[in-house]
Amino acid sequence: MAASGSVVGVVGMAALRRDLNRLTDDVKSPLYAAIKAAGKGAVEPVASAVRGDLPHDTGTLAGSVRTSGTRTGGAVRMGRATVPYAGWIDFGGSRPDGSERSYVPDGRYLFPAARGLQSVAADRYSAALDQVFASNGIWTNVTSDGSAVHD
Repeated sequence: MAASGSVVGVVGMAALRRDLNRLTDDVKSPLYAAIKAAGKGAVEPVASAVRGDLPHDTGTLAGSVRTSGTRTGGAVRMGRATVPYAGWIDFGGSRPDGSERSYVPDGRYLFPAARGLQSVAADRYSAALDQVFASNGIWTNVTSDGSAVHD
């Protein structure tokens, strides 16, 4: 679809994953569920912006924008099997029926919203993870020394 995309990286995420795997190997545990919920909540502002910016002829396309949490963050998706035109609306190009829309490699809606809100998403994710670890009483690796990160 796009030639390039936006990704928000969390410094220390690989080390965090290793530490979590030492704590529990149950990916369905409440800890992993809380981390997934943090990722999903972090990307909701991006999804809201995309929903608001999309054309609203019927609302079907905006209704197909959804978030999901993963063990390492969150994702925003647009389109479904019943909304196969989502990529064409966002990126353009030619369709089999001959219709064309100018191609925009970085997209019109999803990637621009992600780029514009990346610091908001990162801040929300960081705050949610802090809350997860504080509530479970398992995270003791608190430091303001950036050299302590071992990714």
